[in-house]
Amino acid sequence: MVEHLLQLPHEVLHGILIHVAPTDLAALRCCHALDNLVKHDSLLFKEVYQRHFDINAANIVINWKAELQDLVRFEKILSSSTYELKLEDLIQIVDRVQRLLRTASVDGYSSNIAFLDRLVRAQKNIGILGNSSLFEWATGTTTKTTTRSHVQAQPDSDQVFDNSSSDEDDHPTFPAVVAVRENKNPELGRGVLRKAIRVPHATRQQDRIHRLSAELHCLYGVPIQRLQVPETPSSSLQPRGGSGTEVDMHPFARSKVYDLRQHSEGTLWGPFVDDGSQNVDWEKIEAIMIILDYNIQIFTNKYVTHGSNLIPPWDRPFVGVTPHSLNLRPAELSVERTPSLPVDLQDPYGVSGTWMRVVCFLDYRVLFTFNFSEEQPLPGQPRRPNEAEEAIKFIVVKLQVTKIEKAGKNDGQGLPVVHFKGSSYSALPPVDVNANSKIRGTVRLTPEGEVRWTTFSVFHGEERWRSEGIQVGGVQAARGILGYWFDKDFDEYGPAGPTAFWKVSSDAEYDAMEDL
Repeated sequence: MVEHLLQLPHEVLHGILIHVAPTDLAALRCCHALDNLVKHDSLLFKEVYQRHFDINAANIVINWKAELQDLVRFEKILSSSTYELKLEDLIQIVDRVQRLLRTASVDGYSSNIAFLDRLVRAQKNIGILGNSSLFEWATGTTTKTTTRSHVQAQPDSDQVFDNSSSDEDDHPTFPAVVAVRENKNPELGRGVLRKAIRVPHATRQQDRIHRLSAELHCLYGVPIQRLQVPETPSSSLQPRGGSGTEVDMHPFARSKVYDLRQHSEGTLWGPFVDDGSQNVDWEKIEAIMIILDYNIQIFTNKYVTHGSNLIPPWDRPFVGVTPHSLNLRPAELSVERTPSLPVDLQDPYGVSGTWMRVVCFLDYRVLFTFNFSEEQPLPGQPRRPNEAEEAIKFIVVKLQVTKIEKAGKNDGQGLPVVHFKGSSYSALPPVDVNANSKIRGTVRLTPEGEVRWTTFSVFHGEERWRSEGIQVGGVQAARGILGYWFDKDFDEYGPAGPTAFWKVSSDAEYDAMEDL
C-alpha cells in the first residue's frame, strides 16, 4: 500500500489533499509515508492554500505548511462547542481572522470571507463573539465583588484606586479601567479626576479576552441582539432558541454607550482606552454597534419599506471589513499619490463622496438623570441597564478633500493626515434644521494603525458638535465608521451619544434620497 501511494502522481496527491484540507488535514497521518511525502512539498501546500483562499498579497512570503497547520487548529477551536477558550488561543484567532480579511478578495466572491462565515455559523454557541464584559454582565456571569468601602476609605484622595489585593474575593471580575472622583457642581469647573487603576494580572488577562472577543464581534457584524442564558450560568452562552432565560442586549449596550464616565481626555472622548494612547476600545465599539443596529431595526421596520442606503454595512457577516473594499472610482485606487494629481486623488482614505450617517441620542433630562441624579456605581462597575427610548436621525453627508499633510508625531506614520470639508442635511426625518450644517474634519492613522475620523458640525460659522470614530476594517473599508458624537467643548455633563457613517457613493453629487 505504501509503495503504491508513493508512486501516485502529484495530480492524484493534489486531489487527496484538497479533499482533506484544511478541514481534516490530520487524516493524512493514517499513512505516514504519504504524510511525509506531502508535508515536505511546499508547492503542494501552496496549491491547496491558493485553491481554498484568496491570495492577493503576492509580495508576502508565506510558509504554506505553517499556514495550513494554523488553519486546522483555528477551525478546531471554532468548531468545538466544548473547547475551553484560552487567551493565547483568542490572540491567534484574532490574528488569523485579520490576516484572512487583509488578503480577502474585494472583487465579488471571497473564499476567505465564506470560510470565516461558515466557521462562525457552525458554532453551537455564540462562543468567541460573546466573551466581552457586556455579555458577562447581561448574562449574570459577572459578580460585583468590589465594595463601597474601598472608595470611602479615600473619598477625597488623589491616590490611585487599587484593588490589587492577593485575596481572590477582592478582585472585581468586571474589568475596572478607570478610577473616577466626580464633582457635580458645574460652577467648580470640570471636576472629574481620572487615573489608571493597577489591575491584578488575572483581571488584566480577562480584560484582554473581553476586548479581543468584542473586536471579533465587530469584525463579524450581525450584532447579537438577544440570547438565551442557561438556567445554570456557565462560560458558554446559548443562541436564541436554546433553553433558559431570554435576555435583550440593547439595555446593557445603551447603559455602556451613555455612561459619561468614559468620556475623558484620556479617551479623547472617543471609542478609545483611557490612557491617551488612541488604542481602540473594542468593547465600546461593540456596544455602539449593538445599540445603533437595534435603533435602526426599530425605525426601519416601523417607517421605511425600502431604502438600501439605510441598511448598515454590518448586516452581513465579515462583509465590508476588508481593507479597500469600498467601490471607488479607478483613479482613487492609484497607489502613486503625487503632487501633480488633484488633491482628492492623492487621498489614500477615499474621503470624497456621499456618506450616510446615523445619530442616536437620549432626551437630555434622561441622560443627566442616568449619569448624575441616581445612585452612583463604584469605579469600574457599570450603571444599571437602561431601557429608555432614544431618538434617531439619518443624515446625508457630502465630503470633499481639501488638504493633505504629513502625519504628526502622535499619528501612525504609514499614511498622511487628510483634511476635508462638506455639508450635511437631514434624510429622515425629512425636515430637521439641526441636521443641516457644514462639516469639516480629518482622517489619520492611530499609532496602532487604525483609521481615526474626527468631524466637526458647523452651524452659522461656529463649531457645535464633534465626533470621534474608528473605521472598522481599516483603510477604505466599506464597513464604515463607528464612534461617539459630543459637545465640541468637551462638556462632561453631556450631551453625547453614538454615531456611525458609511459611504454610499464616490460621487459627491449623488442623490442618496433616491434610495430611501
